[in-house]
Parts: sequence; structure tokens; C-alpha cells
Amino acid sequence: MSEIIFVHGAGLDSRAWVRQTRFFTDSVAVDLPGHGGSATAALDDVTDYAKWLGEEIRKLSAGPVTLAGHSLGCLIVLETAARNPDFVDHLVLIAASAAMPVHRELMAAAAEKDPAAAAMILKWSLAQPRYGQPKSWVRDIEESFVAAAKGGALAMDLVACDSYADATKTAAAVQCPTLLILGERDIMTKPTAAQPLAAALKDARIVMIENGGHMLPLENAAAVNETITLFLGNP
Repeated sequence: MSEIIFVHGAGLDSRAWVRQTRFFTDSVAVDLPGHGGSATAALDDVTDYAKWLGEEIRKLSAGPVTLAGHSLGCLIVLETAARNPDFVDHLVLIAASAAMPVHRELMAAAAEKDPAAAAMILKWSLAQPRYGQPKSWVRDIEESFVAAAKGGALAMDLVACDSYADATKTAAAVQCPTLLILGERDIMTKPTAAQPLAAALKDARIVMIENGGHMLPLENAAAVNETITLFLGNP
């Protein structure tokens, strides 16, 4: 099994993969520019993020890697895999979509650096209602969304999602086996929106997580981890 590099979605950071990096011992979760512990500025273009990631994976690893992305991270790893066929031997797309248009109300709130944008995206991301004391990972991603909203990174991420129109064309250039993990109840990247990607990819496998929402790596971690393990163990 090759090393796995996890790439988070809009407004998040490497903490979004805590339940994967604990499970997969040979893995690392990156902070995209402008997120988490990154000291560089956020970007507003998927191809720019992919160029950055391509440089980073060559620093982080001595051999071929598996790239796994969530939401915006899917677009970034897809573009990165197409640009680096010699270095990416497996691809995992979680909550993927061929296009990621962003709700105008969310775009406007994020552009104003309004914390309300964080509340919106958190509400739409979770499939299960928040009863009682939230789990630690819910608090972590809420903190990430709020920090990204206040700092402007969320607005830039949403622009990157909304403006990227090359996913299907890029998918056709990807050479490696690709796993798409989709949430049955995902209202942000609906499962049907991933079908053009699956059709364009040379070797695509789809797994639907029953009752899964948008935040699959955390809310449905066991199912995601098992699905990735089976995929990498049976290429």
C-alpha cells in the first residue's frame, strides 16, 4: 500500500482527516495554503492549489502515493493526479462532484468574512442532527470554518470551487485507478453530480455510503476507512 496524502475541503484543515491519519499509519494530512498551520496565503484557483500540492508531494514522499481528497480537495487531487501521472498510483475522491457551484448566500457571507458563512456550511455538511454536547471533531471543524471565514480563506476556497470547470476533462487524463466515495444524503455534492467524473475516468469505482452526508471522513469514518483499505488492497 502506497503512502496516502489526504487533502481537505473548503474552509477546513488537516484536522478534518484525524480519523483517517490515526487509522492509516502510512499517511499524512496536509494544510492547504492559508489553512491550519500553513504560513502562506490561501489561493482561489484549483490549478494553483494543484501546482502547490504537486511540489509538496515530491517533498513529502520518496515514491508513488495515493492522493485522497474531500470536496474541494477532490478537485485539487484530481488535477494533481492528471499533472503527475508518474507519482500518483491511486486516487480517492470523497464527496466528489464534476462541478461545485456555491450557493450565492454562502458566497456573499464568506466574501464579507461573516462567521454566518461558517454556520451555514457546517449545517449543510452534517447528515446527523447535533444533539447535546458536540463531538470533538465537530468542534474542530467548526473552529476551522470560523477561522477560515474570518481570515478570508473560506471565501477564496468557495471561489475556487465555483469557478473550476475542467473536472470532467481532467478526469479523462487521469491514468490511475480511482475510488469515488459518495454520501447518499449529501446535499452539498449530490451523488448524481459525480457521475460525469466516473464516466470520464479510465478506471473508476463508486461506493455509496448509506445515510452519509457531506462530511464523510468524520461522520462515517469507519465506512470510509474500510472502503479505502479494500480499494488499496485490491487494485
